Amino acid sequence: MLAGFCAVVYTVVHIIVANPINVVAAYSKDDFKPVEGWENYDHFNFAEALQKSIYFYDAQKCGPGITGGNIEWRGDCHLGDMAIKLEDTSLSSDFIEKYRNILDPDGDGTVDVHGGFHDAGDHVRFGLPQSYTAGTLGWGFYEFRDAFKKIGQEEHMIDILRYFTDTFLRCSFLDENGEMIAFCYMVGEGDLDHSYWGPPELYPPDIPRPADFATAESPGTDVCASTSAALAISYLNFKDEDPQYAEECLTVAKAMYDFAKKYRGLAKGDGYYTSDYYEDELAWAAVWLYECTGNKDYIDHIDSIDSEGYYTGYINKIIPENFNTNTWYNTWTHCWDVVWAGVFLRLNVLFPEDERWDFFARWNIEYHSAGEAKHVDPDDYNYNTTSPAGYIMINGWGSARYNTAAQLCALTYMKHHPEREDFGAWAKGQMEYIMGRNPMGYSYIVGYGYEKGLPFAKHPHHRAAHGSKTLSMLDPVEHRHILWGALVGGPDKDDYHQDETTDFVYNEVASDYNAAFVGACAGLYLYYGEDHEIIPDFPHKEPETDDYYCEARIEREIENCTQIVLNLHNESSRPPHYETGMMVRYFFNISEMIDAGQTIQDVEFSITYDEQISLQDEPIEYRGPFKWDDAGTYYYEFDWSGRKIYGERELQISLAAKQDSNYVTHWDPTNDYSRKNVTDTYAITRNVPVYLNGVKVFGEEPPKLEPTPSPTKRPDIDYGDNASINVLYRCGSGDASTQNTIRSTIEIKNTGTVPIDLSDLKVRYWFTSDGNENSIFTCEYSIYGTENVTGDFFSIENPVPLADTYCDISFTEKAGKLSPGASTGTISFRIENASDYDQTNDYSYDSEIAKNLEENNKITAYLNNVLKFGVEAVEIDTGKEVIIGDINGDGEVDSIDFAMLRKYLLGISKLEDEAYYKANVNKDDTVDSIDFAMMRLYLLGVRNSF
Repeated sequence: MLAGFCAVVYTVVHIIVANPINVVAAYSKDDFKPVEGWENYDHFNFAEALQKSIYFYDAQKCGPGITGGNIEWRGDCHLGDMAIKLEDTSLSSDFIEKYRNILDPDGDGTVDVHGGFHDAGDHVRFGLPQSYTAGTLGWGFYEFRDAFKKIGQEEHMIDILRYFTDTFLRCSFLDENGEMIAFCYMVGEGDLDHSYWGPPELYPPDIPRPADFATAESPGTDVCASTSAALAISYLNFKDEDPQYAEECLTVAKAMYDFAKKYRGLAKGDGYYTSDYYEDELAWAAVWLYECTGNKDYIDHIDSIDSEGYYTGYINKIIPENFNTNTWYNTWTHCWDVVWAGVFLRLNVLFPEDERWDFFARWNIEYHSAGEAKHVDPDDYNYNTTSPAGYIMINGWGSARYNTAAQLCALTYMKHHPEREDFGAWAKGQMEYIMGRNPMGYSYIVGYGYEKGLPFAKHPHHRAAHGSKTLSMLDPVEHRHILWGALVGGPDKDDYHQDETTDFVYNEVASDYNAAFVGACAGLYLYYGEDHEIIPDFPHKEPETDDYYCEARIEREIENCTQIVLNLHNESSRPPHYETGMMVRYFFNISEMIDAGQTIQDVEFSITYDEQISLQDEPIEYRGPFKWDDAGTYYYEFDWSGRKIYGERELQISLAAKQDSNYVTHWDPTNDYSRKNVTDTYAITRNVPVYLNGVKVFGEEPPKLEPTPSPTKRPDIDYGDNASINVLYRCGSGDASTQNTIRSTIEIKNTGTVPIDLSDLKVRYWFTSDGNENSIFTCEYSIYGTENVTGDFFSIENPVPLADTYCDISFTEKAGKLSPGASTGTISFRIENASDYDQTNDYSYDSEIAKNLEENNKITAYLNNVLKFGVEAVEIDTGKEVIIGDINGDGEVDSIDFAMLRKYLLGISKLEDEAYYKANVNKDDTVDSIDFAMMRLYLLGVRNSF
């Protein structure tokens, strides 16, 4: 809020606005022409106006406990005000030490002064307008409480008033004698605060929020007296429903008044709200304290005279002459700095027989009516002037606040002087102008007439309602929220108004702007709104939107590479808040590479731009790639957890495919789930799901795809001459002395011209068992995953001196294909048993190949059981069908096999390699009770296969 002008002394203030280069000139009205037919505007609903005017204060609340309140887009803010360091206050070090036990009873070095209301479209809590607003709202409620009751807003209004008084009480510090020692009247620093254009919920913690106190060392008579009046009025409003709370308000009000009266001086107001003098605030407090207590001393403080008839009370400030020889003509109105109008109206109610109070109160209203309500003195032609359309212009900075204050005064006077119906008629006409019957053709009450589609000022100078994510008044163009019931600054003397966010003269809104406006609406409703109705189910819920989402665009795409730019959004606005647990997943598919014998390891990933780094914040964390399904879908996770995100965060990633062994690139981004429908222009994509604290909040994950089925092949399919294989070998140790482990490394190359399904491939390692049974195979390393390389042992029916057993090393279907010219890379394995092996008598062992991989033709390789490499130790009948469970080899699985398995498990008999292989019905490489149970279920008919 910018203080503007008041009374006859103009205050020049230094204006700080965010992004000053974007500020639009405030007085461009060369093309202004009154809207045709504006005189016919006829939507006048005082119930609606009163109802909505109160909700403005819900949007102005500061502190904790706001989230989940009446305005869904407002939330907790400025929580640091609950613990402001004592050294960050205006209190002197001597004062702090003297009263530390009162200021800081818990000894943590801080003071709690939270709460209150933001001043305007900014976030400072300025003392004088804050106390004026609380007092004037309370006054309107006191005069026209029935209006609030009738429209169902009494409790709502009480909540607003108590939010004020709770803050005043919290910020008042009394000693053990009940005497005030300090009052915190302001929190925040105007110029610094105005440098930030964004929601209060996201207020930067590095902007200081100092606390200013009134003390005996640094008085604040004006703001303390004004606050005393507000607390006294609250006593009157609360004494019947909550007498204990009301008494607390009155106790502090009296102590604060005594404090203000004893220690004279003006509060600093940070240069924004500086008062010319304090006598009017002292009188405002005194008249209400008299009404609360009946103590005539308070009236004497206002109206005392000396022996010669000269005023010595507060009135002396405006009438220094003898009260019998002079009077005073008030051409101002009730406002944040000058409250004489309110003082005299209250004195007139309390002392109706005193003609002075009646004259001071009445003449002021007659003057502002511009002759519509005539002076009692027929020879008095002193009246204010109006705009061409009849609007009373008291001051051009926030003209509507002064206009509605004059309306409140007129309606209050009429309440106690019913014969002055002309006062009410004048106020009604002025409010109808503000409601929309004006040359601009729209209402100066934000949201008024919304339900009927009527126009109203839509761009109030208000950070929270505007909701900028970029700290600019021009972004967004339209406000994100409707600031229900806010009274904007209003028109100038020519009936012109500029509805622009950047204009803090025409379109400012403030707590003090609405203060008298609420009371005026209440009075007009009681006198002229009998058939007016409130808006049901108010305030309206805002349309549901996606708070979190991701945009994507293609930055660059070539034969082997795709570069994608992701733009993560936190658009939370109900209320806005930072998120610290945001993550997205980017899904892509490499089935085309798998078909060519490549794997995920042939995809190179990189981050080419991270906005986090450009913001001098922690860089993003990424994880992956992770396998999503068996059809080649993988994903990366990009995690902003631990980083405060609001608005947007941009991330550019690159996925590139390596060439295969034939220098061929297999990269097709069109089958990538997250790349679907992405162009070179940003667009929201649901295929890049967004997660918050691990829970998906936007988008869809891809379905789990099944691998494209290969054509059905006969078990004896012949790859023919197009397929050839080469196997390289290295022994695990040149020492062939007896040990219980055989270690080797192999590498398989596709030397043919067609891709090979690795699941069709077997590599056979020949050795002698040396009396060992139940050998165990373990794959120690493979790029396909150790779980996808298996080994099975078979005894040779016609053994030879260097081989009575062989191990078939094979691959699961998940291993994929081996393209022509490609290699499996090294595959390390071991064969082990409890007893030792003597490798010197093993056919496939070659101690001379211990350093480098070389061909070993004593290791054989097969494609669909067709020999493709090496020389067999002995010819094996590969056409023999192996039936799992057929332990005795008679071609059937029956009770005999079940008995053999039982004896083995009881330790009665042993199983040779092939029998052991068949007994392992669950294929976990171990024969145990699970195999026994599965075979039992098979024989009972519960299972039909293994």
